[in-house]
Amino acid sequence: MSVKGWAEAQRHKGGIIKYLYDKIVALDAASGGDETDITALKTTVGNSSSGLVKKVADVENAIGDEDTEGTILARIKALEDAT
Repeated sequence: MSVKGWAEAQRHKGGIIKYLYDKIVALDAASGGDETDITALKTTVGNSSSGLVKKVADVENAIGDEDTEGTILARIKALEDAT
């Protein structure tokens, strides 16, 4: 706890225990609790049809390999071979 927080806790009606309790209640209410946070993370991470998982798969497909026509690596290889 910072000095500012300590001073605020000392002045809090009900003392430091009530201050800490009120802080915990406020933090829990503000974040929505663990279940809400976990659900939000699952949505962000997603699956093969949405979210970060899909975006990573799309990037990997665009990069591709040297043998797959139209991919970034294939185009780089074609440019290297042309020189």
